[in-house]
Amino acid sequence: MQDVILAKSLWVLAIVGTAFFIYSHLAWAETPRIWVTHSLEKVFPETEKPQNAKTSIELKLGRNDTEDAQIIVRMPKGVSAGGARFTPSDLTGPKGATLSKDCISAWWVWYTYVLNNPNGNTDPKTYLRKAPAFFPDAFLEQKEIRIRDQWTQPLWVSVHVPKGAKPGTYTGTFAVDMTVGGEPMHFDIPVTVTVWPFTLPDEFHLHHTEWFTFWSLADYYRIPVWSEEFWVWVERVAVDMARHKQDMILTPLASLVRIKQTAPNEFSFDFSNLDRWVETFKKAGVTWIEGSHVAGRGAGWEGPFVWNRFAVEGVDTAALSEEAFEPYVEALLKAVHAHLKERGWAERYVQHIADEPVKANESSWTYRAVKVREWMPGVPIIDAVMLDGLKGYIDIRVPQIQEITPEFERVPGESLWSYVCLSPKGIYPNRFVDYPLIRNRILFWLSWSMRLEGFLHWGYNYWQTWPEVPVAVDVSPWLDATGASIYVQDRSPLPAGDPFIVYPGRNSICSSMRWEDVRNGMEDFEYLYLLEQAITKSHSRLSRSVQQEAQRLLARVRDELAPSPVRHTHDAELLLSIREQAGELLARIAKTTGVNR
Repeated sequence: MQDVILAKSLWVLAIVGTAFFIYSHLAWAETPRIWVTHSLEKVFPETEKPQNAKTSIELKLGRNDTEDAQIIVRMPKGVSAGGARFTPSDLTGPKGATLSKDCISAWWVWYTYVLNNPNGNTDPKTYLRKAPAFFPDAFLEQKEIRIRDQWTQPLWVSVHVPKGAKPGTYTGTFAVDMTVGGEPMHFDIPVTVTVWPFTLPDEFHLHHTEWFTFWSLADYYRIPVWSEEFWVWVERVAVDMARHKQDMILTPLASLVRIKQTAPNEFSFDFSNLDRWVETFKKAGVTWIEGSHVAGRGAGWEGPFVWNRFAVEGVDTAALSEEAFEPYVEALLKAVHAHLKERGWAERYVQHIADEPVKANESSWTYRAVKVREWMPGVPIIDAVMLDGLKGYIDIRVPQIQEITPEFERVPGESLWSYVCLSPKGIYPNRFVDYPLIRNRILFWLSWSMRLEGFLHWGYNYWQTWPEVPVAVDVSPWLDATGASIYVQDRSPLPAGDPFIVYPGRNSICSSMRWEDVRNGMEDFEYLYLLEQAITKSHSRLSRSVQQEAQRLLARVRDELAPSPVRHTHDAELLLSIREQAGELLARIAKTTGVNR
């Protein structure tokens, strides 16, 4: 009897062992699932491969243009990947022409953990999914990563076509290699790039500024301000901004200019840091200077504006009254203006007064605007504003985009921009991490259809912990996209991603899906601008059918895709299709007229 029991036990163990071996073998034998999607889709850690997923990259773009795609890697249950890395190839084109693999960049995408959806977004259709949750955003520096099991990992791929590239179709591969179950695996993703015979200009026709805080940069990296290491990082910022079509840099005058009082009403100025700052950004391609705010709220949101105090060697400026401090502001701005003219920079300079004036403090804003005009004659005054006044005092009016309704009064002689920040929310476009990417990119289509001349956002790199957080902690932007503002009492947390659109890498400024989306939006604006200019200025050389086709396409953008901030498309495929149609038309026009070839 014992022998029978022992035999049955061994039989059961054999079956269990065999089943375990087969299960393990099948699990490890299951390969990663790899597919391709466009640049406006956000996938999540649990996203499965769609049945009709693409498996090749196909891009169409002009010269001096960049387009993007995503390669998605999904690891099965029980299977992880080590050493996941990528290698682009050269792309072979017409008559032996090539696009070097150096034109192709790629980054693994980091999932940012979002703690809260924007306050006020009660309709779940206004964000991608309920927080807390992971959302794809930041780009990693390292080219090789591990991918855990049951995890979907995006890889962002960008192709930039140089100005001198020959038009035509280029093909090659993009390789992804990894180690799975101790065995190497290799995947080749076919790449096809169609280069259209037109070239985007180096300078775009929509101004663009994202406010850079050098204090946050120095604080994060623990480096002395104005040290050589500091300037290395400033140069990296400048290059990054230029690549993303930012043409204007917020310039903190009082921090960059050293001021010393030498006698009553007499001063000396050291412009060496200001000069290096401007030269660094201009060299990279950021050619407009945006003078920082000279005033701020003295007390509360509706409180009057007062002059921002700054250091003057040998003077306790904090002890001075407003009236007594004003001559120091006058001396600084007059000296800066004279120096700008001497260096040949005054023609590309604009000046802020104070941020977001409202009706209650309008008079204190206009008083200072009059003074600045007197001290810096001919310099345009720019500010983000929250009222419809200031007529005759402001040259570049920047309201929040939802305020620019069909009834919005446009003031003759003023340039009209738009901005977004922690508002608007709900149905309006914005760049929050938990929003669909199209609601970021559509801002630039709206800029074209609404005849705006610039776009502003306050948060390029505010990585620091929000100042009202009740405990002194350093919060990594890689782990909290709100500056820990969720811990602040008596105010709503900042929407995720509002304080910054880039991340601090160990050796570089790390981009994000949202930041590449901004660049794409700027390029979209330029497509629409160039198409409109072509049919306006080159109509005599165009066939009637091409003119009509272009007019219909542009009318569709105005009427259907981006008529207003409350009425714009949420269809990413439609937007990409219209962009491609605009590119095809520009290519046909370039062949016919030679414009932009």
